[in-house]
Amino acid sequence: MGRYHNAVGELQYTHNDPDNPVYQQETVLYQDPDWGDLFVNATLLYDEQEVFLDQYYSKSGNVIFDGVNAAMGSHDAALTETSVFANTAAYKTGVYWARTSSRHYLLGFYQRDKLIFEVAIPLRASDTLATLVKLNTVNEKLGLHVREWQQATTQQLQPVDTQETFWKNPFVGLYMEEPYLLHRVSLKIKDTPFREARTAIKGDHYFSYDTPTGKVELFTVVKDTYADRDAFDATHQNLSAYEANGQRVYYDEQETGGKVKGIAQTYFKSGKFLTLHYEYPQAGGDEAKAIIHRILRHVRVRML
Repeated sequence: MGRYHNAVGELQYTHNDPDNPVYQQETVLYQDPDWGDLFVNATLLYDEQEVFLDQYYSKSGNVIFDGVNAAMGSHDAALTETSVFANTAAYKTGVYWARTSSRHYLLGFYQRDKLIFEVAIPLRASDTLATLVKLNTVNEKLGLHVREWQQATTQQLQPVDTQETFWKNPFVGLYMEEPYLLHRVSLKIKDTPFREARTAIKGDHYFSYDTPTGKVELFTVVKDTYADRDAFDATHQNLSAYEANGQRVYYDEQETGGKVKGIAQTYFKSGKFLTLHYEYPQAGGDEAKAIIHRILRHVRVRML
Protein backbone atom coordinates (compact mmCIF):
# COMPACT_ATOMS: atom_id res chain seq x y z
CA MET A 1 0.00 0.00 0.00
CA GLY A 2 1.07 3.57 -0.57
CA ARG A 3 3.06 2.63 -3.69
CA TYR A 4 1.93 4.45 -6.82
CA HIS A 5 3.11 5.09 -10.35
CA ASN A 6 2.42 8.03 -12.60
CA ALA A 7 2.71 7.79 -16.38
CA VAL A 8 6.53 7.62 -16.11
CA GLY A 9 7.31 5.42 -13.13
CA GLU A 10 7.04 4.95 -9.39
CA LEU A 11 6.46 8.02 -7.25
CA GLN A 12 9.37 8.12 -4.82
CA TYR A 13 8.96 9.94 -1.52
CA THR A 14 12.28 11.75 -1.06
CA HIS A 15 13.01 14.37 1.59
CA ASN A 16 14.62 17.71 0.66
CA ASP A 17 14.09 17.11 -3.05
CA PRO A 18 12.33 19.78 -5.14
CA ASP A 19 10.87 17.04 -7.35
CA ASN A 20 9.37 15.13 -4.40
CA PRO A 21 5.75 14.42 -5.47
CA VAL A 22 4.38 13.46 -2.02
CA TYR A 23 3.30 16.21 0.36
CA GLN A 24 2.15 13.93 3.17
CA GLN A 25 1.51 10.22 3.63
CA GLU A 26 0.08 8.27 6.51
CA THR A 27 -0.54 4.55 7.01
CA VAL A 28 -2.68 3.31 9.88
CA LEU A 29 -2.93 -0.28 11.10
CA TYR A 30 -6.11 -0.95 13.04
CA GLN A 31 -6.35 -4.23 14.94
CA ASP A 32 -10.03 -5.04 14.79
CA PRO A 33 -11.10 -7.52 17.50
CA ASP A 34 -13.12 -9.53 14.98
CA TRP A 35 -11.33 -8.93 11.68
CA GLY A 36 -7.71 -8.74 12.72
CA ASP A 37 -5.39 -6.32 10.92
CA LEU A 38 -7.06 -3.62 8.81
CA PHE A 39 -4.85 -1.24 6.82
CA VAL A 40 -5.66 2.32 5.77
CA ASN A 41 -3.34 4.56 3.72
CA ALA A 42 -3.87 8.20 2.71
CA THR A 43 -1.51 10.22 0.52
CA LEU A 44 -1.58 13.88 -0.48
CA LEU A 45 0.39 14.91 -3.58
CA TYR A 46 1.86 18.33 -4.24
CA ASP A 47 0.53 18.35 -7.79
CA GLU A 48 -2.60 16.73 -9.14
CA GLN A 49 -1.73 13.80 -11.40
CA GLU A 50 -3.31 10.45 -12.16
CA VAL A 51 -1.69 7.53 -10.37
CA PHE A 52 -1.72 3.80 -11.08
CA LEU A 53 -1.20 0.67 -9.01
CA ASP A 54 1.42 -1.87 -10.00
CA GLN A 55 0.21 -5.44 -10.22
CA TYR A 56 3.13 -7.10 -8.40
CA TYR A 57 5.35 -6.29 -5.45
CA SER A 58 8.39 -8.13 -4.15
CA LYS A 59 11.01 -7.06 -1.63
CA SER A 60 13.72 -8.88 0.30
CA GLY A 61 13.52 -9.07 4.07
CA ASN A 62 15.17 -6.42 6.25
CA VAL A 63 18.15 -7.84 8.16
CA ILE A 64 18.15 -4.90 10.58
CA PHE A 65 14.64 -5.61 11.84
CA ASP A 66 14.26 -9.32 11.09
CA GLY A 67 17.74 -10.78 11.62
CA VAL A 68 20.42 -12.07 9.28
CA ASN A 69 18.20 -14.81 7.85
CA ALA A 70 15.76 -12.22 6.54
CA ALA A 71 17.94 -11.57 3.48
CA MET A 72 17.03 -15.05 2.24
CA GLY A 73 13.30 -14.33 2.43
CA SER A 74 11.03 -11.92 0.62
CA HIS A 75 7.72 -10.12 0.96
CA ASP A 76 5.49 -10.67 -2.06
CA ALA A 77 2.05 -9.46 -3.06
CA ALA A 78 -0.09 -9.44 -6.19
CA LEU A 79 -3.27 -7.64 -7.19
CA THR A 80 -6.15 -9.01 -9.25
CA GLU A 81 -8.76 -6.83 -10.90
CA THR A 82 -12.49 -7.06 -10.30
CA SER A 83 -15.36 -5.52 -12.28
CA VAL A 84 -15.56 -2.63 -9.83
CA PHE A 85 -13.68 0.24 -11.48
CA ALA A 86 -14.42 3.80 -12.62
CA ASN A 87 -12.32 6.64 -14.01
CA THR A 88 -14.36 9.83 -14.26
CA ALA A 89 -13.48 13.50 -14.66
CA ALA A 90 -13.77 13.91 -10.87
CA TYR A 91 -12.24 10.74 -9.41
CA LYS A 92 -10.78 7.30 -10.04
CA THR A 93 -11.60 4.18 -8.03
CA GLY A 94 -11.27 0.42 -8.12
CA VAL A 95 -11.59 -2.64 -5.93
CA TYR A 96 -8.96 -5.39 -6.14
CA TRP A 97 -8.12 -8.68 -4.54
CA ALA A 98 -4.69 -8.54 -2.91
CA ARG A 99 -2.81 -11.78 -2.29
CA THR A 100 0.14 -12.09 0.07
CA SER A 101 2.00 -15.18 1.19
CA SER A 102 -0.49 -15.83 3.98
CA ARG A 103 -3.67 -13.81 3.44
CA HIS A 104 -6.17 -12.47 0.92
CA TYR A 105 -7.48 -8.91 1.21
CA LEU A 106 -10.12 -6.82 -0.48
CA LEU A 107 -8.34 -3.60 -1.42
CA GLY A 108 -10.28 -0.42 -2.15
CA PHE A 109 -8.47 2.31 -4.12
CA TYR A 110 -9.76 5.87 -4.53
CA GLN A 111 -8.21 9.04 -5.97
CA ARG A 112 -9.78 12.49 -6.10
CA ASP A 113 -7.66 15.49 -7.07
CA LYS A 114 -4.48 15.33 -4.93
CA LEU A 115 -5.85 12.78 -2.44
CA ILE A 116 -5.17 9.05 -2.77
CA PHE A 117 -6.84 6.63 -0.38
CA GLU A 118 -6.52 2.87 0.12
CA VAL A 119 -8.05 0.41 2.55
CA ALA A 120 -7.36 -3.34 2.83
CA ILE A 121 -9.87 -5.67 4.49
CA PRO A 122 -8.81 -9.27 5.19
CA LEU A 123 -11.00 -12.00 3.75
CA ARG A 124 -12.36 -14.19 6.55
CA ALA A 125 -12.87 -17.76 5.39
CA SER A 126 -14.57 -17.18 2.04
CA ASP A 127 -17.19 -14.65 3.16
CA THR A 128 -16.89 -12.08 0.37
CA LEU A 129 -20.17 -10.39 1.33
CA ALA A 130 -19.02 -9.70 4.89
CA THR A 131 -15.75 -8.27 3.57
CA LEU A 132 -17.65 -6.00 1.17
CA VAL A 133 -19.89 -4.80 4.01
CA LYS A 134 -16.80 -4.01 6.10
CA LEU A 135 -15.28 -2.11 3.17
CA ASN A 136 -18.38 0.05 2.94
CA THR A 137 -18.37 0.64 6.68
CA VAL A 138 -15.00 2.30 6.24
CA ASN A 139 -16.35 4.06 3.14
CA GLU A 140 -19.18 5.67 5.12
CA LYS A 141 -17.39 6.28 8.42
CA LEU A 142 -14.68 8.29 6.65
CA GLY A 143 -17.20 10.16 4.54
CA LEU A 144 -15.80 9.02 1.20
CA HIS A 145 -19.19 7.97 -0.20
CA VAL A 146 -17.61 6.10 -3.11
CA ARG A 147 -20.65 5.15 -5.16
CA GLU A 148 -19.00 2.21 -6.93
CA TRP A 149 -18.21 0.60 -3.57
CA GLN A 150 -21.74 1.21 -2.29
CA GLN A 151 -23.32 -0.34 -5.38
CA ALA A 152 -20.90 -3.26 -5.74
CA THR A 153 -22.21 -6.82 -5.56
CA THR A 154 -20.37 -10.00 -4.65
CA GLN A 155 -20.72 -11.08 -8.28
CA GLN A 156 -18.84 -7.95 -9.38
CA LEU A 157 -16.08 -8.84 -6.91
CA GLN A 158 -15.26 -12.06 -8.75
CA PRO A 159 -11.64 -11.91 -9.96
CA VAL A 160 -11.28 -11.14 -13.68
CA ASP A 161 -8.43 -12.04 -16.03
CA THR A 162 -7.89 -8.53 -17.38
CA GLN A 163 -4.95 -6.25 -16.56
CA GLU A 164 -6.39 -2.98 -17.84
CA THR A 165 -6.09 -0.68 -14.83
CA PHE A 166 -2.51 -1.34 -13.76
CA TRP A 167 0.53 0.79 -14.54
CA LYS A 168 2.03 -0.04 -17.93
CA ASN A 169 5.77 0.43 -18.34
CA PRO A 170 6.21 2.97 -21.19
CA PHE A 171 9.95 2.36 -21.62
CA VAL A 172 11.72 0.35 -24.33
CA GLY A 173 15.12 -1.10 -23.42
CA LEU A 174 18.06 -0.70 -25.82
CA TYR A 175 21.72 -1.76 -25.86
CA MET A 176 21.70 -4.99 -23.91
CA GLU A 177 24.78 -5.48 -21.73
CA GLU A 178 25.46 -9.19 -22.21
CA PRO A 179 27.23 -10.09 -18.94
CA TYR A 180 24.36 -8.56 -16.92
CA LEU A 181 21.44 -9.15 -19.33
CA LEU A 182 20.34 -5.57 -18.63
CA HIS A 183 19.57 -2.78 -21.07
CA ARG A 184 21.88 0.21 -20.77
CA VAL A 185 19.35 2.68 -22.26
CA SER A 186 15.60 3.05 -21.79
CA LEU A 187 13.44 5.34 -23.92
CA LYS A 188 9.90 6.34 -22.97
CA ILE A 189 8.49 5.42 -26.35
CA LYS A 190 5.81 2.73 -25.86
CA ASP A 191 3.17 5.38 -25.21
CA THR A 192 3.95 7.22 -28.46
CA PRO A 193 3.15 6.51 -32.15
CA PHE A 194 6.80 5.54 -32.75
CA ARG A 195 7.44 1.96 -33.82
CA GLU A 196 10.87 0.38 -34.09
CA ALA A 197 12.01 -1.08 -37.41
CA ARG A 198 13.09 -4.72 -37.19
CA THR A 199 16.18 -3.78 -39.17
CA ALA A 200 17.54 -0.32 -38.45
CA ILE A 201 17.32 1.90 -41.54
CA LYS A 202 19.54 4.45 -39.82
CA GLY A 203 21.74 4.13 -36.75
CA ASP A 204 21.56 1.31 -34.20
CA HIS A 205 17.85 1.54 -33.40
CA TYR A 206 15.39 3.27 -35.74
CA PHE A 207 11.86 4.47 -34.86
CA SER A 208 9.34 6.26 -37.04
CA TYR A 209 5.68 7.04 -37.72
CA ASP A 210 3.76 8.79 -40.48
CA THR A 211 1.80 12.05 -40.26
CA PRO A 212 -0.32 13.85 -42.89
CA THR A 213 2.62 16.21 -43.56
CA GLY A 214 5.42 13.64 -43.59
CA LYS A 215 7.42 11.07 -41.67
CA VAL A 216 8.70 11.54 -38.11
CA GLU A 217 11.99 9.76 -37.41
CA LEU A 218 14.20 9.05 -34.42
CA PHE A 219 17.29 6.85 -34.30
CA THR A 220 20.13 6.21 -31.87
CA VAL A 221 23.88 5.88 -32.32
CA VAL A 222 26.62 5.23 -29.76
CA LYS A 223 29.86 7.07 -30.50
CA ASP A 224 33.37 7.16 -29.05
CA THR A 225 34.72 9.98 -26.90
CA TYR A 226 37.96 10.68 -25.07
CA ALA A 227 36.12 12.82 -22.52
CA ASP A 228 35.01 11.67 -19.09
CA ARG A 229 31.55 12.67 -17.84
CA ASP A 230 32.67 16.02 -16.39
CA ALA A 231 34.53 17.01 -19.55
CA PHE A 232 31.61 15.87 -21.72
CA ASP A 233 29.19 18.02 -19.71
CA ALA A 234 31.55 20.99 -19.84
CA THR A 235 31.83 20.71 -23.62
CA HIS A 236 28.04 20.79 -24.06
CA GLN A 237 27.08 23.25 -21.32
CA ASN A 238 25.99 25.92 -23.80
CA LEU A 239 23.30 23.67 -25.31
CA SER A 240 19.73 23.33 -24.08
CA ALA A 241 19.38 20.31 -21.81
CA TYR A 242 17.01 18.11 -19.82
CA GLU A 243 18.08 16.45 -16.58
CA ALA A 244 16.49 13.45 -14.89
CA ASN A 245 17.98 11.01 -12.40
CA GLY A 246 21.37 12.72 -12.68
CA GLN A 247 21.50 12.22 -16.46
CA ARG A 248 21.83 15.36 -18.60
CA VAL A 249 20.57 15.17 -22.18
CA TYR A 250 21.79 18.03 -24.39
CA TYR A 251 19.98 18.87 -27.60
CA ASP A 252 20.19 21.21 -30.57
CA GLU A 253 17.77 21.49 -33.48
CA GLN A 254 17.56 23.47 -36.71
CA GLU A 255 14.95 24.12 -39.39
CA THR A 256 16.07 23.14 -42.86
CA GLY A 257 14.27 22.15 -46.08
CA GLY A 258 10.82 22.20 -44.50
CA LYS A 259 11.92 19.91 -41.66
CA VAL A 260 13.14 20.30 -38.12
CA LYS A 261 16.28 18.24 -37.52
CA GLY A 262 17.80 17.71 -34.10
CA ILE A 263 20.55 15.85 -32.28
CA ALA A 264 20.46 15.01 -28.59
CA GLN A 265 23.53 13.74 -26.75
CA THR A 266 24.19 12.25 -23.34
CA TYR A 267 27.11 10.49 -21.66
CA PHE A 268 26.81 6.72 -22.00
CA LYS A 269 29.78 5.11 -20.26
CA SER A 270 33.54 5.43 -20.18
CA GLY A 271 34.69 6.25 -23.71
CA LYS A 272 31.16 6.36 -25.16
CA PHE A 273 28.27 8.78 -25.57
CA LEU A 274 24.75 8.27 -26.89
CA THR A 275 23.20 10.38 -29.66
CA LEU A 276 19.53 10.56 -30.58
CA HIS A 277 18.90 11.93 -34.07
CA TYR A 278 15.40 13.08 -34.93
CA GLU A 279 13.48 14.97 -37.57
CA TYR A 280 9.88 15.90 -38.26
CA PRO A 281 7.97 18.05 -40.78
CA GLN A 282 8.02 21.73 -39.94
CA ALA A 283 4.42 22.11 -41.12
CA GLY A 284 2.04 20.82 -38.45
CA GLY A 285 4.96 19.57 -36.39
CA ASP A 286 3.89 20.78 -32.95
CA GLU A 287 2.58 17.39 -31.85
CA ALA A 288 5.69 15.57 -33.13
CA LYS A 289 7.91 18.06 -31.30
CA ALA A 290 6.01 17.51 -28.06
CA ILE A 291 6.29 13.72 -28.39
CA ILE A 292 10.03 13.82 -29.14
CA HIS A 293 10.81 16.19 -26.29
CA ARG A 294 8.87 14.01 -23.83
CA ILE A 295 11.20 11.19 -24.89
CA LEU A 296 14.30 13.34 -24.47
CA ARG A 297 13.13 14.55 -21.06
CA HIS A 298 13.01 10.98 -19.72
CA VAL A 299 16.04 9.25 -21.27
CA ARG A 300 17.43 6.71 -18.81
CA VAL A 301 21.00 5.41 -18.91
CA ARG A 302 21.85 2.60 -16.52
CA MET A 303 25.19 2.90 -14.75
CA LEU A 304 26.49 -0.67 -14.41
